[in-house]
Amino acid sequence: MVATAGNSMARKLWEPRDPSKTNMSQFRKWVNTTRGLNLQTYRDLHSWSTARETADEFWVALFQYLRLKPSITPTRAVEKAHGGLLFPPPRWFPQVRMNFAEHLLFGTTRSPEQIVFHACSEGGTNLRHVTCAELWASVEKMADAMISAGIRTGDRVAAIISNRPETITCCLAALSIGAIWSTSSPDMGTKGILDRMMQIRPKIVFAESSVVYNGKRRDLMAKHREWTRQMASTPDFLRTVLIVESADVQTDLGNDFVTWDAFLKKGVTGRKLEFQQLPFHHPGFIVFSSGTTGPPKCIVHSAGGLLLQVKKDYVLSIDVRPEDTVFQYTTTGWIMWALALCGLSYGAKMLVYDGSPFKPDPTVLLRLASQLKVSVFGTSARYLTDLMTLGVKPRDLFDLSSLRVVTSTGSVLTAEVAEWFYDVGFPPDVHLVSCSGGTDLACSLVIGDPTNPFYAGEIQTEALGMAIDILDTGEEQPVSIKQSGQPGELVCRAPFPSQPVGFWGDADMVKYGSTYYERFGPRVWYQGDFVSVVPSTGGYIMLGRSDGVLNPSGVRFGSAEIYNVLNSSRFPDFADTVCVGQRRPQDIDETVVLFVKMLPGKTLTPAITSQIRDAISKALSPRHVPKYVFQVDDVPYTTNGKKVEFAVKQIVSGRKVKSTGALANPECLVGFEKFFHVERLAKL
Repeated sequence: MVATAGNSMARKLWEPRDPSKTNMSQFRKWVNTTRGLNLQTYRDLHSWSTARETADEFWVALFQYLRLKPSITPTRAVEKAHGGLLFPPPRWFPQVRMNFAEHLLFGTTRSPEQIVFHACSEGGTNLRHVTCAELWASVEKMADAMISAGIRTGDRVAAIISNRPETITCCLAALSIGAIWSTSSPDMGTKGILDRMMQIRPKIVFAESSVVYNGKRRDLMAKHREWTRQMASTPDFLRTVLIVESADVQTDLGNDFVTWDAFLKKGVTGRKLEFQQLPFHHPGFIVFSSGTTGPPKCIVHSAGGLLLQVKKDYVLSIDVRPEDTVFQYTTTGWIMWALALCGLSYGAKMLVYDGSPFKPDPTVLLRLASQLKVSVFGTSARYLTDLMTLGVKPRDLFDLSSLRVVTSTGSVLTAEVAEWFYDVGFPPDVHLVSCSGGTDLACSLVIGDPTNPFYAGEIQTEALGMAIDILDTGEEQPVSIKQSGQPGELVCRAPFPSQPVGFWGDADMVKYGSTYYERFGPRVWYQGDFVSVVPSTGGYIMLGRSDGVLNPSGVRFGSAEIYNVLNSSRFPDFADTVCVGQRRPQDIDETVVLFVKMLPGKTLTPAITSQIRDAISKALSPRHVPKYVFQVDDVPYTTNGKKVEFAVKQIVSGRKVKSTGALANPECLVGFEKFFHVERLAKL
């Protein structure tokens, strides 16, 4: 049984002034003209893009419309032998040979002197403006040095560096050769780095001697020496290339390190930049799962699949245009870094930012957006929530007249935050695009639509080409409940080009198959999200991760439903909450436990606990009310800013958390161990 998650009273917050001017409408008209169709709405376009008889035609048309740079124009999208199977993953565009880096550097008609991206350090310091010619020259030098060092097609090149121009240079140089690129954030600990690097065994790793974050410079050399020492024993590892941030690091680097400048000098003078022409499905990126329940999965994405999907989402659904300036706040350890990199292919300028989004003050990103006339700002639901909680009103503080679109991902964007965005936060004509996809598929399953209204608490629609369904798993055979408004499992029923090529080190694809296809079979991609559709609008409500679904007495509901009730307007003294199901070996049924982090100086009293229970009962139902409510010092998050419910659930249920290398605050997990004995604590 599932608890109903309706949104029939959703408030319309935005609608387009002139939908006909959007890229989405232009694409639909182009499809009609070139394919002899009469598609009138987004719904018509989506149906054509996912129907079994026409999906292949859609992907070929999309490839042509987005002007990817292939060796030949494709006539079919996916190999005919796949028979509708998603597993094993089918080959896409088998006729095509191309190069990701070439498309990013040559995919538009930029002039050499045109600025391709702005880059700055924390607080907006060290602002640089990088031209197309400068980027080309830096990539050419780095590719030359990599080739001279022995890097070849298929080799892994990794980086443990922050979001800076050098990261882009290294990535494009590696991809021009056909090497496979992988990044991790420099704030990751030694174990987290080794958990990733020892699996993919890169030939070269780029690192930086120190970073500035949250107003403090942090020396990284001790950590780099430790993991480099252990990496030295792996086959083919050459050395770590170090970006030196302090003169005193130059001495005593030993044989394990070479400085950035010294590495570049290894190149052959005059070697021109060339682009290896590779199959569409050639691996381009290795990204990592969170690793909060064990060693991270090394997810391999094809360069072509990632590029096509990201360009589709950004150009059509987010409506990015060549004249735009795009600012996606991200760390290098998040899939959003690779997605943001694709912005070079749209012809738009990018803003590359390295540092905390709240230092020296919470408005630093907004100040930069105003200063550089950012038109598309990508952020997270957590960032917007923090601005709301802090009482920041961006439109009263800065000139945001250039801003057209704000994108939000990473966690659920609540109705309360969406309403704040339009009521007091940002200019009312800005399109707030909430989207959800993930590291595993390098694209969005559900996303915004610039041609239709946006409603509070919803994600507007399904992404083009993605055959979305919602399944009820309570039956012996899962059945579709997409049109019912009932919550269920989010799945995709047709192949898509950014399906992972595989997992690195999983040659027989056993781990790959069990991750995505064990649940529903080889024709259905299992996303692991609990969602529902609002029948009146067609919008999607994200209810939380499936492994965090609460199931007391057989009543299933998502943690996001609880979080939506416990918002700052009702409970202004709350800093954060995490709600999990507890089921220990001795338990017959699951129990819902809510943990509350209070603001400094505030305490969770019996009166507040009673208010919590009453609010949840009235807003949802008595079945949603947690049995236990406790105060905790902190709530765990990954380094990418995602709340980690599953680790808390494991601990309070008496199971060990296998890995904490991806957590930003792993020390807080200890505080949850005592709640295994929840009955004792409830009596105190």
